[in-house]
Amino acid sequence: MLDDPDRRRSALSELRSRLDEGRARARLDKTQLSRRAGLGRTTVSNALSPDHGVPSLETVTALADVLKLPVEEFLKLRRIAAGETGTASADVSGPGRPIGQWDPHELEVHPAGSGKSPLSADGVRALPGYARREHDKVLANAVTAAAAGRSGIVVLVGTSSTGKTRACWEAVQPLAERPGGSGIPSIRPAPKPHLRTFTGSGHGRWCG
Repeated sequence: MLDDPDRRRSALSELRSRLDEGRARARLDKTQLSRRAGLGRTTVSNALSPDHGVPSLETVTALADVLKLPVEEFLKLRRIAAGETGTASADVSGPGRPIGQWDPHELEVHPAGSGKSPLSADGVRALPGYARREHDKVLANAVTAAAAGRSGIVVLVGTSSTGKTRACWEAVQPLAERPGGSGIPSIRPAPKPHLRTFTGSGHGRWCG
């Protein structure tokens, strides 16, 4: 079964081991690998570390592609490790997935402090409380406009670990809560192949 804990742990261990072996064969350190894959070094480090959760679909795709590894095999390992079931999770041809299906940690929302995120009652890693700042109003307005059919682009700029990804995560949550809103696709197109797939997909509403 896909949700068997032992099978999930085994798949995650194999996924990380094979990615790290590919990195070693390519003679790349984590910084070099992150640059080639278009990912942050922390994202790459977390993906290869046994102390972190399942890396995101986009992260696995980018790393396997750069290391010339069989992408579909690695995505299958990732799905097993994440306990994903059904065709929606298995279908990676489209640009992203509904907002309500994302785990914030898959999108590289960092835990507060240096420790691991605590687990909620249902075993999901919980996020700490969020203090809204002035830029959250700008993001909220942009999301509201997008939901109403008015397109736009907002770029949130800041140094590392200042809460950029968390702010964007909080901004799109109202879309997941509104009727039919959880079906609005959300993407994180770090790998160039995924960005090209999205731009040619014809989807009308999205958050990225």
